Order: sequence, then C-alpha cells, then structure tokens
Amino acid sequence: MSEFQKTMSLTGIAVLLVLSALLTAPTRITPDSFLDQGEPFFPDFTDPNTATTLEVVEYDEDTGAAQAFKVTFQDGRWTIPSHHNYPADGKDRLARTAAGVIQIRKDDYRSNNVADHEVLGVIDPLDETATSLKGRGKRVTIKGGSGQNLADLIIGSSVEGRSSLRFVRLPDQKRVYAARVDIDISTKFEDWIERDLLQVETRNIQQVTLRDYSIN
Repeated sequence: MSEFQKTMSLTGIAVLLVLSALLTAPTRITPDSFLDQGEPFFPDFTDPNTATTLEVVEYDEDTGAAQAFKVTFQDGRWTIPSHHNYPADGKDRLARTAAGVIQIRKDDYRSNNVADHEVLGVIDPLDETATSLKGRGKRVTIKGGSGQNLADLIIGSSVEGRSSLRFVRLPDQKRVYAARVDIDISTKFEDWIERDLLQVETRNIQQVTLRDYSIN
C-alpha cells in the first residue's frame, strides 16, 4: 500500500470517528420549565396608562372568606365599587401600580407541583375548591377600558433570605416563579380617595351650614 493510500485510509477512519462521536454524544436539552425564565409575565401589556380597573383579592384566614378591593374608571369618573362606588382619585396610583406589574419578570423557576402552592403562598384566594385556609396569596387583576384582562397574577410569600422576591403564579397555571415585586398594591380606602373634597383652604371659608341627614 502506497503512502498516499495509507494517508487516505487514515483520513477516512478519522472522519468516521468524528461522525460517530457527533452522533453518539449526549444532547444538551434545556428543560421546558426554564425556557421562559427572564421573560415578562405579560409581554403584551406595555402601556400602564391603558389600565382602567384594578382589583385586589386577599383571603382572611380568620373569617375564611375572600375580601376584594376594586377601583375603576367608569362613566367618566374614578370610583371604588367595593366601597359603594365612592369617588376615587385613582388615575396616578393605578398607573404606578400597572407600571410595577409590567416590570415583573419570571426571574427564577421554582415549582410545577400543585402540592407546593400552599407552602409558597400562591393558592388562589378565589379558589372555592381549595380546602386549605392557609397559603392563599393576593390576586391582582388589571383590566383595560374594554374590560379585557391586561394582567392577572397571584402574589405569594416572600422568598426566604431575599425579601425583594416573592413567589408568583398565574391563576390558570401550576408553575410558580420567584420574581422581584417592587410595587405598592394598596387596598386601603384612604389611599385611593381625594381627602380634600372641597379643595379649599380654611381661611377662605366664611360660613359652614350643617344639615341633619340620615341614611340607611
């Protein structure tokens, strides 16, 4: 066998070994659970000014009932339906809350097991089929002018050792993430109303007349 034939033979063997190694090498597969890590929860919700309704539902373990707070823009004015449609001053606060929700991302995948929902605090407070009184999170829903859902999520317990992170889950999904939640979702009535209804200074008031009304 000539030197040329030997060289070609060895080259062919080397090529076959390389192909064999490529075909038999283990393939690195990224689990589906981690494919969306780092993505926003609501990629289509980008403008906080499109939000016209905020509803927050919390669960009272003492009474075993869900408590809802809602503020909305309807018929040309902001009101609080959960408090007898009391006039609200909610535009700026709702925009800030919506902007904070837009920024929430799927920072770290934690669980896809329903059995973990209680300990992570992400049981839906509106879930009437859940038997546990503990482990229910705060459900936050933001809607647009046509009543469409812009965002809907359940915020659970704080991540141990990382107070800026909370466990978060979408109501229609089992998957739970740890996410940075840097927003003030207030359900306090006084935070959403205009306290100075008359918007006048005391020195400008010359006379006050009190009328004795009664209400049922």
